[in-house]
Amino acid sequence: MKWGALAAASALIFAGLVPTAAQASPAAASAERSAAAAADGDVEAASPGQEATDLTSGDLTADDLVETLIGEGITYSNAVYTGAAEGAGEVTGMSAVGVEGGVALSSGSIADSDLGPSSVLGPNELTGNTSVLGVPGDSDLNLIVDPLTTMDASVLEFDFVPDTDQVKFTYVFGSDEYNEYVDSDYNDVFGFYVNGSNCAVVDTDEGTAPVTINTINNGVNSSLYNDNDAEAGHPHETEMDGFTEPLVCASDVTPGETNHVKLAIADTADATRDSAVLISAGTFAANTAPTAEDATYTTTIDTPVSTPLVASDPDGDELTYTVVEEPAEGTLSGDAPDLTYTPAEGYEGQETFTFTANDGAEDSNVATVTVNVVDEAPTAEPTVEPTAEPTQEPSAEPTDDPTTSPSPAPSETPAPAPEPEPSADPQPGEDLPRTGSDIGVALTAGGLLTAAGAVFLFIARRRRA
Repeated sequence: MKWGALAAASALIFAGLVPTAAQASPAAASAERSAAAAADGDVEAASPGQEATDLTSGDLTADDLVETLIGEGITYSNAVYTGAAEGAGEVTGMSAVGVEGGVALSSGSIADSDLGPSSVLGPNELTGNTSVLGVPGDSDLNLIVDPLTTMDASVLEFDFVPDTDQVKFTYVFGSDEYNEYVDSDYNDVFGFYVNGSNCAVVDTDEGTAPVTINTINNGVNSSLYNDNDAEAGHPHETEMDGFTEPLVCASDVTPGETNHVKLAIADTADATRDSAVLISAGTFAANTAPTAEDATYTTTIDTPVSTPLVASDPDGDELTYTVVEEPAEGTLSGDAPDLTYTPAEGYEGQETFTFTANDGAEDSNVATVTVNVVDEAPTAEPTVEPTAEPTQEPSAEPTDDPTTSPSPAPSETPAPAPEPEPSADPQPGEDLPRTGSDIGVALTAGGLLTAAGAVFLFIARRRRA
């Protein structure tokens, strides 16, 4: 319950003059955790694998925090932390909220401390988790919540020199103000100021606004929100009653020169129900925009064709795609980058559409996809290969009658075919039949005629005598 008219009394309580469960010692906080866990049949004091280390021991410094944040293409200097030592530190094992490990800033305690239980470690056992840090708010954050003011601010600042003209980092914001105090004055706030400009913003119906419990929740930008309160059944292993999806903060900078960043979070209007922001380790890095590539595809009339979008990112970031200009004579279907173009019925011609790729921080150039819709599928010209003349192989098969048996081997002498009998009565005009021995018959006949002639001459001479 917010204090409202009892503000003066609450100030005394928050100042530590009246002890409360929210300001319990680590032992008391641990006992409260154990009691709540026992009621659920779970005696774990914190979610397995989760750890948090704040600045109270002196072993962890502002430089250590910045070293954890810095990624490729960045050199830094002049790291300064302003706030309670309990309000800043490092966390690991926080995959339940989408940030495995990194730097945490809070308007309460990062780890269990003399001021109260951890604002980030799971499970979610406490209602209205509060640690009063007893430090002022921040002037830049006051401008966001004006006319209200902030308190319990935790601020990390440093100078840096980037290799490129843009930097980015990944973060998750969460709060115990969810869900009871959404759309109220108790709008805990944070900001990431790069050269004085806050890049921790989100689009709303009223325009761009800082990320707070009022701009990301179950009712606004709900796709970016994870509900973890009692009504939701505390499904996530974190004390925060609600938190955002991992968000990317990107800002233009001057490469090769000194730039400045300020990371800050604070309570608004009162010091109860803590909020925290977790910044993923190694993600504060120089960023290079992705490159989208033109492409050309061909299809036939009334035939869909696969038209995948092609882009690359030199930093290896995962890309998302946006179609900028839809095709005029057809439709796109599928999930980018794997799109399919279907031409309008009967359409023939050249179609185009455009798209961009985004690496989570910056858009690529606008690329054009061209689809040629043709009357029939293009075919390659046939290639005529020269063919060798076939070699005639001697064959044992007969050429005049393929049904006859093969001829005998050449070494054997074939038997002569039988001669046909001569016709006894040849018809007029009909050739005499050949017998197969015409030459012999002619010689025999010639001899008989010669002999007959000789006899005839002999008789004739005797008569003269």
